[in-house]
Amino acid sequence: MAASNQNQSQFQDFLPVMAQKLGGDGLIEELYFSDADLMSMVREGDFDGDGGLSQMEFCVLMFRLSPDLMEQSEFLLEEALEQEFNNFRS
Repeated sequence: MAASNQNQSQFQDFLPVMAQKLGGDGLIEELYFSDADLMSMVREGDFDGDGGLSQMEFCVLMFRLSPDLMEQSEFLLEEALEQEFNNFRS
């Protein structure tokens, strides 16, 4: 059994690293325009059943699928709110 465990690939979650390097808007843009394999996730994240995935639905789905990102979500939320506030003041 130990040999089969060694042959299994381990999932590495790079989404938090991407979020840190790209920032909130960059991460959303990068993920939103990724390849067609994400269509199954689109169906999973389509909360309103309209056959599409709004930006908010997509963001919620990405946070749900990334345990490490969930831990960092408070920081990212504060960063996004601060950016929106600064944009509003400008």
